Amino acid sequence: MSTDVVGIGSALFDILMTAPRFPQEDTKLQGIDTKTQCGGPCATGLVAVSKLGVSAQYMGTLGGDTYGDFIQSELNKYGVSTPHVRRIPGQISFHSFVLLNLSNSSRTCIWSKGTVQPPTEADVALEDLKQAKYLHLDGHQLDCAIYAAKKAHEYGVLVSLDAGGTYPGIERLLPYVDVLIPSEEFSLKITGCAAAAEAARVLQDTYHPQVLMITQGSRGGFWWKDGREVRYPVFPVEAVDSNGAGDTFHGAFVAARVKGLEVLEAATFASAASALKCTRFGAQEGIPSWEEVLEFMKHHQGVIVHE
Repeated sequence: MSTDVVGIGSALFDILMTAPRFPQEDTKLQGIDTKTQCGGPCATGLVAVSKLGVSAQYMGTLGGDTYGDFIQSELNKYGVSTPHVRRIPGQISFHSFVLLNLSNSSRTCIWSKGTVQPPTEADVALEDLKQAKYLHLDGHQLDCAIYAAKKAHEYGVLVSLDAGGTYPGIERLLPYVDVLIPSEEFSLKITGCAAAAEAARVLQDTYHPQVLMITQGSRGGFWWKDGREVRYPVFPVEAVDSNGAGDTFHGAFVAARVKGLEVLEAATFASAASALKCTRFGAQEGIPSWEEVLEFMKHHQGVIVHE
């Protein structure tokens, strides 16, 4: 059975702790709740895809440690298949500690890449990739991602990129991206532009993605269409946990496109899914289902934020 969305990128073990405020350095502060969870832009995006009713598969490497055990089991729990994940004995998986400040819903992350070696070309299951509709990437595991993206183009598989960080060498991947969704921070940094619209023009003219969407957090964002901004709405909510909200947007956009929504409809749906996720605790646990997002949209009005 074919998989609709294949992902290559970061998957990590998170310890998430909530606290009433951000602690001062060299002090002690009692936390409120602690949760262990799987994280990473690619992994969380794939969980969003799966929870929204579209089949997803993660490819990559994990250490043969308890972190790796947990990551793989969490992906499987949420319906993301992992038949081609390679486990490497004696190596430590990607892991992080996330502090959620309940006074303003901000998150602070300290992370370690561990010691696990990145996936190689041999770790890309070409037969599974060939049958997919999308290859979803996040800029991590760059050499493997570029190889897979080139193969995806050979097979007619669309490549989507959650461009959240300007990782070294990311420019090598961008020519192979069909659906480019950078954060505003990424777009300004990589182009050197002072405004998001100017950055969008440069990205479109340089890399020619089929779809270019710039996300702007609580201000929503826009689709760069025919040389102009077409803004999608933001859905104001009382946020309790913003961790994973951006990753949810990316996964929801891809899932919506697989299900046949037009670009602006998919962006609106993804914005609603991201907002609803923010009302729930847990980067992946809090991701809603397709039906929950549709119900949410019936009762919540999206707002277009004009720049």
